Amino acid sequence: MMTTKNLRFATSNTLLRIGIPYNINGAKYLIRAVEIAVESPDAVMNITKRIYQIIAIESNTKAANVERAIRHAIDIAWSKNRIAFLNTIFGVDIYEEQDRPCNGEFIALLAERIPYIAGGFDL
Repeated sequence: MMTTKNLRFATSNTLLRIGIPYNINGAKYLIRAVEIAVESPDAVMNITKRIYQIIAIESNTKAANVERAIRHAIDIAWSKNRIAFLNTIFGVDIYEEQDRPCNGEFIALLAERIPYIAGGFDL
């Protein structure tokens, strides 16, 4: 059984490995977004009204700030050019340098793969 602690650890570790430092808000918001998406997979279908709103309320900010911070975090990962590692995580070569994913796609892909990492499965 996967615990929230394992899920958070696996998500933060994965974000660090792709170049997203924990000291930016986008990293914290991504960790929480993955938690929400794992707990309720249908939340990814309405990311703006569900995931961003939940995080905004919990963080005492606006949903637009959450969205922007997550986009910034993904931009940081892309600027560090760790695309090969991302492709390893996701299991297929779906990204190239110019193929930066949108926030919802990135969260959905992480939410799909992180439980395997948190459960001790190796990629």
